[in-house]
Order: sequence, then structure tokens, then C-alpha cells
Amino acid sequence: MATHAHHGSCHCQAVKYEATFDLSAGTNRCNCSICTKARAWFAFVRGDDFKLLSGEDLLSSYQWVPPGREHSVLTYRFCSKCGVRLFGTGDIPQMGGRFYALHIPTLDDADREALVNAPINYFDNAHDQPDRAPEDVRLL
Repeated sequence: MATHAHHGSCHCQAVKYEATFDLSAGTNRCNCSICTKARAWFAFVRGDDFKLLSGEDLLSSYQWVPPGREHSVLTYRFCSKCGVRLFGTGDIPQMGGRFYALHIPTLDDADREALVNAPINYFDNAHDQPDRAPEDVRLL
């Protein structure tokens, strides 16, 4: 496992972050309604491996409560200037506590070949089966 510090930002560069993680461990795509609408492609990062470098005052939040749930699992953070969603954040004991779900396209310095070669993990959250891939992943 080779962790590296990666840097990311929104389109207007007002919000910047640094996160340390192993890209070769894979990235993730989900078929829940918000991930499908937003074409989410993300990597999970532990809370202590993430650092917001600038733009905290420009971050807006969105929370979605899935049907049948009492509360939101993730708080989605996006730049209020350019509208780019940078990450979601949550706190789930099974995932080690506080974590960030970084939107892969916001990475500024990820090696292109590393991205191409990183495995993609698919989650069928649209059918409450996060332990398996959806039958059709072509549009994720």
C-alpha cells in the first residue's frame, strides 16, 4: 500500500484540499439517486488524512436523507462560487469514524495512469445492497 499526498480544488481554485491515500486501492462509484445524478466518482479518505487548505468560508453544504432513513449519511460540500462538488463527509463507526468521500475529478495532481489502472469498486445502494455491484454499471 503506497499512500501519497494528493491535492485537489474546485474549478475556480477558491477551495483547495490535501488528502493522503492510496489510489491503487481503488475508487468508487455508486448507483444511488444522488450519485447517479451527479455522476459521482470518489475515493474514501479517513478524517485525519484530509486537510482543507483554503476556501472554508466558500463551502456550501447539502444533506440528503434517503427514503426510509432517519438522517443523512453524508454531507456534500461544494464551492459556492463555481458550484463544483469537492467531497462528502460523514461519520460511520464501521468505516473507522470520520471520513471524506473525495470527488476524483477534483484531484489536481493524480497521475493519469494511476487513475486508469486503479480498480473501480461499484456499490448497489439504489437497492440497499452496498456489499455488491449493480447489475448494470455502464452509466456509472
